[in-house]
Amino acid sequence: MDKTVVVFGVTGRQGGAAAKHLLKTGWSVKGVTRNPDSKKAIKLSASGVELVKADLDNPEALKKAFDGVNAVFSVQNPWITGLEKEIEHGIRIAEMAVAADVKHLVYASAGTGESNTGVPHFNSKIEIEAHIKSLGIPFTILRSASFMELMRDKDFLPPLVMWNVKPKILGEDFPVMWISTDDVGAIAAVVCNEPDTFIGKELSLGADLKSVKECREIYRSVYGKPPKRIPAPVWLFKLMQNDLYQMFLWMKSRLEPKSIIDETRQIHSGALNVERWMQKMKEVDFPSAGQVRDF
Repeated sequence: MDKTVVVFGVTGRQGGAAAKHLLKTGWSVKGVTRNPDSKKAIKLSASGVELVKADLDNPEALKKAFDGVNAVFSVQNPWITGLEKEIEHGIRIAEMAVAADVKHLVYASAGTGESNTGVPHFNSKIEIEAHIKSLGIPFTILRSASFMELMRDKDFLPPLVMWNVKPKILGEDFPVMWISTDDVGAIAAVVCNEPDTFIGKELSLGADLKSVKECREIYRSVYGKPPKRIPAPVWLFKLMQNDLYQMFLWMKSRLEPKSIIDETRQIHSGALNVERWMQKMKEVDFPSAGQVRDF
């Protein structure tokens, strides 16, 4: 099998992780980016990714990304583009993959595949999923649980969202399903390498089930101090981030089955639990002894 894949969102968390693990397993990787001169893009190029400068709003420029490709990893970021553009871009990638006779489309989704969650950024992905299925292209859908990166990456405002609002809505002891974006990338590589096994599958991904309280204690154990917290009322958060507010309400009404963890580890046995992931992140952040910063 010719192993050439184009990865969208390559400078993001999921796309970057997918590109890394696909390279490790022998794929030639094209990465679509609007800015090949960014630090992330330059680092990806140095690792072996062939960068393709293109904009998802310019279909003509995108055509070159699909040349010689037999697999696609598709992910969109609605927090940057908005929901309407997310849908437009997800559909465009799928249709161009069909036109290019791509043999396998791997779509990074979220939620459960249900259409009645009331969560806007889940509903947009359902729309993209439905269109992919209508095209007849061989596909695999990945539905990831909450990302562990919510606990530390500054872009996710963990002092406000993870350590303050989330437990107020869910409750301190409510178990939440977690997975790291790196493990999502590793699973994407497995899926691409075993198309006969995974084409037509819709996979729920999770590697640990831990409450916010348990995550806080793990953080304290690993870093020697509790995570920084920014107090804010829930009503204000709802005004600022209604989409996330609705997601937390939905999560509160649904307990994720532990079987998801076993099923995920059957695909990728090395998927990290929260404690192992947190220890790994500390090693990345502080390769030598030094001051622990607040996330």
